[in-house]
Amino acid sequence: MKTFRILALALALSVTAGAACAAEDAEEQKLSFIPTVSGTLRAFYRQSITDGTGRFQVANARLSAAGDVMPWLDYYMQVDFCDNGKIKILDAFAGFKPVRGLKLMLGQMRVPFSVEATRAPWKYYFADPSLTNNFGNLRSVGFKAGYSVPGTGLYAEGGVFNATDMIDHYNWNSAMTYSVKTSYTTPWGLRPEIAFMSRVPGGAGAGVRVNQVDAALSWSCGRFFAEAEYIYRHYTGGAHKPSHAYDFFVDYGLPVRSRIVDKVSFQARLDGITDASSGMKDGSGKLPTTIAAHKRLTGGVTASRLVGPLFCAFKLNYEHCFYDKTEGRIAAASDSQLVAGMVVKF
Repeated sequence: MKTFRILALALALSVTAGAACAAEDAEEQKLSFIPTVSGTLRAFYRQSITDGTGRFQVANARLSAAGDVMPWLDYYMQVDFCDNGKIKILDAFAGFKPVRGLKLMLGQMRVPFSVEATRAPWKYYFADPSLTNNFGNLRSVGFKAGYSVPGTGLYAEGGVFNATDMIDHYNWNSAMTYSVKTSYTTPWGLRPEIAFMSRVPGGAGAGVRVNQVDAALSWSCGRFFAEAEYIYRHYTGGAHKPSHAYDFFVDYGLPVRSRIVDKVSFQARLDGITDASSGMKDGSGKLPTTIAAHKRLTGGVTASRLVGPLFCAFKLNYEHCFYDKTEGRIAAASDSQLVAGMVVKF
């Protein structure tokens, strides 16, 4: 009898130990210490309709690595080895997840503002991003918090960042950049988003504080997708008249049976921007107009294939620019151009 009890106790202990080991193994399987590596390549040929010149271009050659360190700690790093011929460190931050839905990030990252600016390049509907990208495309070093309300489609994020350029981490900043963005994904395909950003480009003394408000609305319904975005930019002290940027585009995708692609999409876009300044002062202490007011019409077709995390696309776009002021202006090769190329994401 005593022997039976000893055997029973030993069996119970082995089962408990086995269960504990299985739980630990399951946790380790869920938490992978091996980085997930991904990349994006966008290469194009551009033919100017304005003056007949042409050029080849590698718009992006990005590599990123992401992974877990602990169940509540992860990291993300991204480098573009050919952003139009230049190497740029885009992202390098650690993420802390203290509770469900909340993530705190510290490092160099995307400043939360605008729909188009935060869209990954391989997800661009056109070869070139919208003109609203001139106001929203910003990365910097700082702290950001993002929160997804559990059980809803509501997400909000905001943070504080250096005012200086993302590649300059040594400068002390007397005027920080502040930004907040919130979006709501509805069950019926509508996704509204609003955002606010306040920054002094280059820091105090180098520019004036620029405040921006962004509003966007997208709608997805079957094969149809539409999106509209508007950004208002105000320069404090009346240093420059307020600027506006907007875009509206539609996309209609058709499934196809092919060994190479499984979808052909047709796109059209209207975007524009008024006279705008970078917010940096010139030698005389004034804010010069660095972007001339113009509108652009773009039409395109995309043949693509998506298989899990793998994506490839063949794009053909025609862009035509209309400048509000043409007197004394020298026509640029990019005013009207034909763009053809490939996008690969792995």
